[in-house]
Amino acid sequence: MSQPTNIITNFFDAQFQDEIEQVKTQGKLILAYDGVLNPETITKIEGEIEQAVASLKIPKGPLKKVFFICVEALQNMLIHGFKDENGFQYNYFILYQAGDIINIVSANLIYKTAILKLEKDISVINNFQDAAELKAYYMEHLEKNEISEKGGAGLGFITIGVKSGNRLIARFTDISNTHYALFHLNASVSIKGKE
Repeated sequence: MSQPTNIITNFFDAQFQDEIEQVKTQGKLILAYDGVLNPETITKIEGEIEQAVASLKIPKGPLKKVFFICVEALQNMLIHGFKDENGFQYNYFILYQAGDIINIVSANLIYKTAILKLEKDISVINNFQDAAELKAYYMEHLEKNEISEKGGAGLGFITIGVKSGNRLIARFTDISNTHYALFHLNASVSIKGKE
């Protein structure tokens, strides 16, 4: 294993463990995953999410939103997450409840050069004050049908924003002595008083 790979692996392991400890102080851990992502593991995780979320006995509307965001976040990491020279993808996923809020956390490796664009994209989504305007923005992007080289139309964050109904919280953590950073995204769904 090369020096940068060791640095990244150790960094991710430490970040994942720190996040789990933080979650335990803030609320109830529902599900956590740190490992290889491929279509098979995503299908398995989706099944675990469905069971875990159904056991929470929350209203159907928020439950559907939580499940949808989880699936979208996992797909985003699979499609857009950076893979190292060995094809290994660094990412983790955490689902937890803090009071009347369900938090969906996804974290993956990105090039530091991608930070500005991601910050801008998320800022645009967060600046919509009205859900209807954000949905219109989504439809506008859908109609443009601009497909990236990785096969996406750039709709993932927008759909997460629409379903969440709350601001997306993005954090970028520099990984010293590498060209990479950790991209950490938290989407939340309120479960209080909604059917």
